[in-house]
Amino acid sequence: MRDKRIKLIYFSLGGSEVKDIALDWKKLILLSSMLLIILIFIIGVALSFFTDTFDNMKISSLEKVNFTLSSQLIEMRKQINQVESRIQQLEGEDDQLRMIAGLDTIDQDMRLAGVGGPEYVYNEDLNYFSADLGTHVFETKDLIDQLKNKIQLLTESREEIFDTLRAKENEIKHLPTIKPVRIGRITSHFGTRIDPFTEQRTVHPGIDIGAPVGTPVFASADGIVTRINRSYKKNKGYGKLVEIDHGNGLKTKYGHLDKIKVKHGQKVKRWEVIGEVGETGRATGPHLHYEVVLFDKRVNPIMYFFE
Repeated sequence: MRDKRIKLIYFSLGGSEVKDIALDWKKLILLSSMLLIILIFIIGVALSFFTDTFDNMKISSLEKVNFTLSSQLIEMRKQINQVESRIQQLEGEDDQLRMIAGLDTIDQDMRLAGVGGPEYVYNEDLNYFSADLGTHVFETKDLIDQLKNKIQLLTESREEIFDTLRAKENEIKHLPTIKPVRIGRITSHFGTRIDPFTEQRTVHPGIDIGAPVGTPVFASADGIVTRINRSYKKNKGYGKLVEIDHGNGLKTKYGHLDKIKVKHGQKVKRWEVIGEVGETGRATGPHLHYEVVLFDKRVNPIMYFFE
């Protein structure tokens, strides 16, 4: 009968003696299986260790990315708010331009109409980040939609304004759209104020622009000089005065002048010097008293300023 054992030959470390060990196949298979199980266990433990380490590194990396993205979104929101503030200023200027062009202003409800656009497509990748980040994303998108809508409306409004102004080019030349004293500042506004002489509350029918004596005074629009007053009494009335008729019911008055540089009936252009700042008449100091009259009714000159 054939021997089913296997011989293992080894040399002793202490010398050259040769020994052999006989193992049968069953024991060899059992031993191999045990070694294989141990090896699989060790590999499993190693894989689990490296997997956990990798997952922890991935989570840590995502947390850093989440923090960075959240910070960037917050900074973007601040910049968007700055852009929105500038757009609000442009909307105010747009209303003023529409008024000058004779167009109706756009109310706030209409400026906000259509905000939102198509429904936002949710990106499942946001699930990897915090709920706050997703909220920031949605809010930022809404703000961008609002800005896009406002910019589009402003663009359309400007096109309408320019088309209207081109058609009214000659009429625009006769609108008093500039401040008649370039370097002066407004020291008294249109409307009710405390009178500097009587200290009583009275209506101020124009604006006062403070500037040194001799500062040039410009015509605020094309027109014809219809009135000049060179004689005056101290602390009485407008002092030296020029009045210009711009047509379409519009007139402008320039009071307390020191010098008058135009003649009655003279045609003048916008930016043409008509006199110099003074303190003649009822004035507490050097300034220009400036009025705009529309169909014999005094109106606030600032409404016409295009600067």
